[in-house]
Amino acid sequence: MVFPAANGPPAPRYRALLGIGLGAGLVAMMTVSLFCLARASRLRDTWPPEADTFYLPPATALRIASLGHTELFADLVHARANVYFGTQMHARVPTKWLANYLHAAMDLDPKFERLYLAGAAMLIYNGQKISPEMVLAAIDVLERGHKAFPFEWEFPFQIGFNLLFELPQDASEDDPRVPGWRQKGVELLRQAALYEGIPYFVPNLVARMLTKEGADDLAIRHLEQAYAVASNTEARAQIRNKLLGLRGQQFSARLEENLRSFNSMLAERFTYAPEAFSIVAGPRTTARGIVAPPGESTPDLKSP
Repeated sequence: MVFPAANGPPAPRYRALLGIGLGAGLVAMMTVSLFCLARASRLRDTWPPEADTFYLPPATALRIASLGHTELFADLVHARANVYFGTQMHARVPTKWLANYLHAAMDLDPKFERLYLAGAAMLIYNGQKISPEMVLAAIDVLERGHKAFPFEWEFPFQIGFNLLFELPQDASEDDPRVPGWRQKGVELLRQAALYEGIPYFVPNLVARMLTKEGADDLAIRHLEQAYAVASNTEARAQIRNKLLGLRGQQFSARLEENLRSFNSMLAERFTYAPEAFSIVAGPRTTARGIVAPPGESTPDLKSP
């Protein structure tokens, strides 16, 4: 049927215009799509090459995909994190995606207690030079664990140690955050000493935490806890080496202190006699039983 001119263009002409319009729209859509694809490709070229391999969906998407089995998915994400951690350590490259895996697993299963302690150790002891950013990332994990398990002493103990000793050691000397870290660390360690069921050594360590020897003992206990929860062989080796080095330094310092005490003792006794004589004879005394000062000659006990 042909429409009159007053009612619009004839049907063939109308179809031609419609076809041209559709064709122009299709060409415009293709042009826009190609432009977007080119721009997305350029943006993708700036991403790290491992982004596709190590990408992890948000925890909300994982929770939906788990169909209610969130603990199972948390175990799977944790297993994937361990594989990734071991691969990166073996290649001696940073583990920059590790925190994403850990927080995703914690979102899926907040009561996964071992994950917090092990994850914090993995973030610090991963074969790389320890930096404040690594320690702060570990503290974030430990603080989440402290919220999930408020009555477990290990969380304030580990957080307090990191704030009081680890962070100031790894930061620059003029870092303005150091005083605040130390103040918070002292308070958390004192809180850890008040928990029920804590090991016998914690109150004593906390009481001596601001002394050099107390700091070394705290560091050794901290590393022992990290070694106990570390699941990767290379991470355990790194922690063990730090433990051996710290114990060696502490043992050497104690030997030097013992030597100074021994020499001081000899100086107060019989410097003119062999060392064995001073050890056997004991302290020098006057007739009145008073210890003679160093360098003073032994008094004549027969004189009045």
